[in-house]
Amino acid sequence: MTREFSSILLFLAILLSACTQTPDLEPYDGKALRIAVVGDPPRVDTDQVKFNELSIDELRAEELSSYEAVIITEKNLAKAAEAKYADTYAESSIPFFFVSASSHIPFIGEDTEYSDSWKWEAGKSYAVGVLASEENDSLQTWEYGLYNDELTDESIRDVYLRIFKTLDELKQ
Repeated sequence: MTREFSSILLFLAILLSACTQTPDLEPYDGKALRIAVVGDPPRVDTDQVKFNELSIDELRAEELSSYEAVIITEKNLAKAAEAKYADTYAESSIPFFFVSASSHIPFIGEDTEYSDSWKWEAGKSYAVGVLASEENDSLQTWEYGLYNDELTDESIRDVYLRIFKTLDELKQ
């Protein structure tokens, strides 16, 4: 093997190793967060975030103001999109995040039915968030895509870490 060919191979190896297939996860180091979860809490290693599991029916009865946000997981999206919950999201003083949902529309629209067309698929957002603003009667929304549009444990953790950073910014 020639020296020139070896140099090219070394350069290509360095270049390929720089193209990472996983997100560069920065740990959440913001303020302490208390989050209600409808479904299984996410597996994210951080001491600053505490999760409390709620059923979907508790969203209307539970005092949500003691939380920074509510996360609703994939298994609960169809129930969460029922018209009777639309006012809960529209009148809440804390944000709601819907995981594995490509849009917030079926959750805030009383006449929009949830179906598989609203679920995540490559090229769409993986999680969406909504927060009603009483000041100007508007709705603040967030969309979080998956790293490289791939459904992996690392890319899902990355989405949650970005949600936590959003919540930390809202607290400031």
